[in-house]
Amino acid sequence: MVHHTDNKSLWLKLMKFLHFYIKNKIILLQKKIILQLLIIFTILFTLLITLEKPWHNLNKENNKVEAYSIAKDVQQYTEQYDQKLENIIVSNLDIVLSSTEVTNKRIELNERRQKIRNICKNYTDKELQLNNNFPNIIIDTKHGISWCPIYKVGSSTWMKNFAILAGILTDTTMNLIHQNAIQMNTIVKQAFPSDLNLNKTLKKLRATKKFLIVRHPFERLLSAYRDKLEHINGREYYYKRFGRHITYKYRKHKNSTRTKLEPTFEEFLKFIVHEKYFDEHWAPYYDTCKPCMIHYDYILKFETFQEDHRFFMQETGLKYYLYKKNGFKNINPYGRTTSNLLRKYLENIPKLLLQKIYKIYEKDFKLFSYSLDLY
Repeated sequence: MVHHTDNKSLWLKLMKFLHFYIKNKIILLQKKIILQLLIIFTILFTLLITLEKPWHNLNKENNKVEAYSIAKDVQQYTEQYDQKLENIIVSNLDIVLSSTEVTNKRIELNERRQKIRNICKNYTDKELQLNNNFPNIIIDTKHGISWCPIYKVGSSTWMKNFAILAGILTDTTMNLIHQNAIQMNTIVKQAFPSDLNLNKTLKKLRATKKFLIVRHPFERLLSAYRDKLEHINGREYYYKRFGRHITYKYRKHKNSTRTKLEPTFEEFLKFIVHEKYFDEHWAPYYDTCKPCMIHYDYILKFETFQEDHRFFMQETGLKYYLYKKNGFKNINPYGRTTSNLLRKYLENIPKLLLQKIYKIYEKDFKLFSYSLDLY
């Protein structure tokens, strides 16, 4: 009788194990199917937008991008990691600032915020309206932070950080990113979806610490140019979308065999001045993040990023979450931009053209205390 009972108990345990095993296999299979559908949807959606979205100065033929090209060039989201920011993120998470350093940095950041508020008082109510163009802010209520992405200013690094905070930076995800099957910013925005209700969004924002990162506007323009337009290899999408049009319209000697296929930096600047078409990689900070409407708690700067970053990580407690996970690198060999390099690119740019560029980004210069004196 006891032997029979033991067999029955063993049989029940075996059945429970099989049930648990099969159930988990089904769940894994479902996840794989969902993930594959997500990849297909992302590629098709990108194709649809690209084919149907008109652009005012390009022929319809120039707007068409083949499906295979989109799948290949979807990696454009990455924004090459700037080596300076990458080293900071990976190596300095555990450094603790002294009380004096914290106090000094807190005073400095408070002065930045106050400067913005004072400048914003000079703008009219019409200029300050949010309308339907509300900033594309990533809000993480769990960790109490919100970030307005500004591309070409450490955006890839922080997309990765938010993926870590969301718990979605798995080996599977990384493999898909390396295979150009999905974009980092796509999965981050899916993990932190925006609310269509403006009042709800504002309520969430008020419950978080809001931050953005800026750099000298001219350095950012050069960084965008070098990464997206200076070299066509691996950047065919941007050449088709902008480069071909820029050289056709703003090149003086179109038939010269001595000129290269890609637009020059001067031609790129002329394009911005005359057409004022702003891709996310060179759109003004003021229009992108609305600093006069949204009072950001932390204004971090590229020029002092190491100190700013340490302070921010310590103040928000993020250093306990953002561990040294350095499995994702996409460093563009053309991507490093310094003030010395910018001077070299500006040597032959007409002063009048630079003045016009400054006028377009004037609010950014004033709000974030940048100057043309160095250039």
